[in-house]
Amino acid sequence: MSNNALSLAEYKLPGGQLLSYETVKNYIAPGATDQEVLYFIELCKAQKLNPFVKDAYLVKFGSQPAQIIVGKDVFIKRANANPNFDGMKAGIVVLNGDGKVEEREGSLKLPGEQVVGGWCEVYLKDKSYPTKALVSFEEYAQKTKEGKLNSMWSIKGATMIRKVAQSQALREAFPEELRGLYQQEEMGVDIKLSDKEIIPGMASNKQKNMIMALAAQKDLFSFDNVKDTSKLEYFCTSNGYCLKELKFEEADEVLELLAKYEPKKNTEDNIQDVEYTEITEDNIDDIEVQETLL
Repeated sequence: MSNNALSLAEYKLPGGQLLSYETVKNYIAPGATDQEVLYFIELCKAQKLNPFVKDAYLVKFGSQPAQIIVGKDVFIKRANANPNFDGMKAGIVVLNGDGKVEEREGSLKLPGEQVVGGWCEVYLKDKSYPTKALVSFEEYAQKTKEGKLNSMWSIKGATMIRKVAQSQALREAFPEELRGLYQQEEMGVDIKLSDKEIIPGMASNKQKNMIMALAAQKDLFSFDNVKDTSKLEYFCTSNGYCLKELKFEEADEVLELLAKYEPKKNTEDNIQDVEYTEITEDNIDDIEVQETLL
């Protein structure tokens, strides 16, 4: 893909933020390809999504194609903003104790019952009948490599399949507002999506994790006690930086200082070269840890 096409792929949000190729690569999905970044920006522009406040995520797992997921409130907000929206109902489909299939509003599953699906009805003022979605639990339930339900679907399966039905019904009822948009429950993505606001110009998650990994090698931080950043904070303060308010350019400067730093208690032979593996969505739990620290 040409550099010209990437440079033109920009979306200026109503709040004044600029969604660009550099922003996506630095803060949202470092491992995404140029084509995936371009498509993400264009979809955000077309659907007026603001990824800085978690309206949309670009999720990348290794070499697999990136997936675009919208935030949990986007569908409901878009529906409520449409003057033709006249409410909705949603629930689950269960195989009850008598062996009968029952559609139930809400997500209450009684002991001895089996959740087999979800349903949703969306009402529009200009239609005499609702737009209804009826989905199968087996088709959407996310499983581990061993074939078992993952933690979220095993604990909150009724809630999850109800959300899938809601997404499908709302997308069918409002095709212009929700075309091409999918929520996490539909996409088979088993990760915790961060709800922390992205602030362009500040240190990225990738930089934060590099700092922590390097600081651990230099005995300035320990992953065994992630809440204790006192040594690293002192190191930064001594060099004129604030650890919790590092800017993007400053983070690289701190990394250079850490690379040159030699702990007094270690001899030169004991100082190890730092190995850094780029943080991706495959180990997003680590990213969540670092967000709480910096």
